[in-house]
Amino acid sequence: MQEYQLDFITYCVGNLSERLNMSASKVYKMLRSSGVLDGYIVPCYDVLHTFSKDYIMNDLIELLKKRGTLA
Repeated sequence: MQEYQLDFITYCVGNLSERLNMSASKVYKMLRSSGVLDGYIVPCYDVLHTFSKDYIMNDLIELLKKRGTLA
């Protein structure tokens, strides 16, 4: 994993935890256990990082809901 990908993961976790009012640790665990982190965020970095924060957060929330990780 490249440093810029790690920075983007940190960005996603931090903003998503703020949006969901959850700890960053809990959000990271949800992203990891659902496969969103390694199966979506990392491989799709090139496209994802070009979108707005709101778009990315909405996208991640929808994906977590579809995978049954978030109610």
